[in-house]
Amino acid sequence: MASLKAKVEPVMVTGSVDEVVVDNGVGARVGSVAWESLRPALVSAAEHGQDGEAFAWTSAGGGAEQSVQGTVTAIDAFFDEGGAVCRRLSITAAAYQRQDAFSAQACRRDGGGWNVKTLTGEA
Repeated sequence: MASLKAKVEPVMVTGSVDEVVVDNGVGARVGSVAWESLRPALVSAAEHGQDGEAFAWTSAGGGAEQSVQGTVTAIDAFFDEGGAVCRRLSITAAAYQRQDAFSAQACRRDGGGWNVKTLTGEA
């Protein structure tokens, strides 16, 4: 008998984000145009995401950059050694025939906003 559990679709995030996001590697990994579309999904996942909840993003591309789409999935929340609230995230990006999946960490900044960095060796 087939499972009755419904497939969970990612929440689609659109629009701009006023949050300050200090980027340490994610934008370089996906490209500057894609980063502008990924950033609101990343903030939504860090701010509001439940563990396992995915937020979809898409970038129309422009100029030399292709259309890119993917998801940001909230993995877990924790406090860093300084007591800041952090969230581990899983990020996917797909463009044409290239796909990428990597982990990132977003930590709440004093005064608001997020510091985000890629995590090496994790996917």
